[in-house]
Amino acid sequence: MKTSIKTIAFAFAFIASTFAANAEDKETKASKFGTGIYPTKTGNINVMVNKTDASNNTTILLKNETGDVVYRETVSKENQKFGRSLNMDQMEAGQYKLDVISGGEVQTKSFQVSEQKTERVLTVK
Repeated sequence: MKTSIKTIAFAFAFIASTFAANAEDKETKASKFGTGIYPTKTGNINVMVNKTDASNNTTILLKNETGDVVYRETVSKENQKFGRSLNMDQMEAGQYKLDVISGGEVQTKSFQVSEQKTERVLTVK
């Protein structure tokens, strides 16, 4: 129980810092939406979106390193706050790019999926 509370607290802190970083990057132009994109311990990618207006649909695109779209979702314009958890278990190892698009504005995060090497253990009794 304590671990899940710590995980949730960490996620909220990460989202808050991401929103603050995005605000600093857009000094001259007001952003129409904020995103929080972060990995979980279980290998998923969580995407949180908070839009300031409900005049545009939001599109989530996940592209592999060759630019092929491996996941696409369009969220209706009425959903101003929403989150998605993308399961990366079946994705091949490599570079990926996640684009969140709304109202002509694009916010992009890149990440890498790698194979975890397992070790063999030999025990002599």
